[in-house]
Amino acid sequence: MNDNIQYPGFRWFALITMVFGVVAQSVVMIAPAPLIGEVAKYLGRELGLVTFTVMGLWTVTVCLGGMVGGVIADKVGIAKVYFVCSILLILSAILIPFVGRNLAAIIVLRLLGGAATGPIITTISRLTAEWFPPDQRPVMTGMAGMAFALGVLIGFGIAPPVFTMTQSWPVTMVYMAIPAGVFLVLSLIMVFGPKAPEIVLEEHEDRHAGDRDFKLALGDPVIYLLAVYVFLFNWLTQAVNDLTPGYFALEPPVGVGFGILTAGKLMMFFLAMYMFGSLVSGWLNQYVYRRNTRLQILIAFILSGIYFFVKYSGVVGSGPNLLLIVVMGFTAFFMGQGLPTILGFIARAYPEHITGRVGGMSMGVGLFGGVVGVGAGATALTETGNYQASVTIVTIVAIIGFLVAMWLRRPKPFQDMGRK
Repeated sequence: MNDNIQYPGFRWFALITMVFGVVAQSVVMIAPAPLIGEVAKYLGRELGLVTFTVMGLWTVTVCLGGMVGGVIADKVGIAKVYFVCSILLILSAILIPFVGRNLAAIIVLRLLGGAATGPIITTISRLTAEWFPPDQRPVMTGMAGMAFALGVLIGFGIAPPVFTMTQSWPVTMVYMAIPAGVFLVLSLIMVFGPKAPEIVLEEHEDRHAGDRDFKLALGDPVIYLLAVYVFLFNWLTQAVNDLTPGYFALEPPVGVGFGILTAGKLMMFFLAMYMFGSLVSGWLNQYVYRRNTRLQILIAFILSGIYFFVKYSGVVGSGPNLLLIVVMGFTAFFMGQGLPTILGFIARAYPEHITGRVGGMSMGVGLFGGVVGVGAGATALTETGNYQASVTIVTIVAIIGFLVAMWLRRPKPFQDMGRK
């Protein structure tokens, strides 16, 4: 890292583009979740199967696309990757009305959207490392975490009323592609914009330095621990986001019977708190945790586990109440700090020219947690006929994450880089 690098004002445009990309993929990803009962009726399939195929399988190509996208971004630049991903994301939504009730075709389109999402997510560390000085990077990755929650919040908030207006799940998905259209325009501008200062610096460095440093990273266990943390946090996030709307909306004994609109409002509150937790994660890391990332991750895992209490009738009551709001708020705030804190750690602890590959590997492999999480929840739902076991699984995963996080430390090969 060169302390004399001048970071241009265009970095804020790059940040806005990243934020729109993360928001856009979140909207397209989550939009079917609050409508999952209607989607199942439309397709004429069992609820657990539809939940897994329409929501869970999305993450399969997120992982694969993320690993490939991280490598490609290190080679051709993030802007070009963004441009291609924006096109794929748009197609994954606007083509749904043309395939009708063909479940196989819908799965293909959802997998296409996941493939577009992977590189957007896994290059966050790379973008912040290219465009921002080290002290700002955890805050910027916190912005990315906020954007993820904001996109999910928008999807949860507008999908039900758009569905009420159109009475069509496929047509609703076309509307969900609008943020992706904005992302397309921004990424195109970014393609023709100035190069990031770190990219300019790399062009004058040893071109083989990145390969050597990445080999050093692979020889240290921290990179694999990061993948584990992402796996577990993504399990928690995807399981809660995909399963909770149904849990609140569906009638007993399957759910608690709040209805679609109330479930949507509760999830909007949850996501607002998740977004707030993500947004302040970098500030907390620097000023409260004093850059003790391990402690922040430990606390984020263990307090995510209080989600367990939503399974008790005294908490859910007969509708939204103060105790339920407190439980959901604490869960969301600390869960929201998980992924941004890990991304900030990658951006600060590894050389800039390998952050794409480190982030791609950690996030790409780790994002499989979403597949496993939704799959486990959907299987438990199918086997038991209610959401109680799915809620218990989430808390068990949070406890496992707390135990594994005790092993986090800075990567030994790069401890002399001058980062704190």
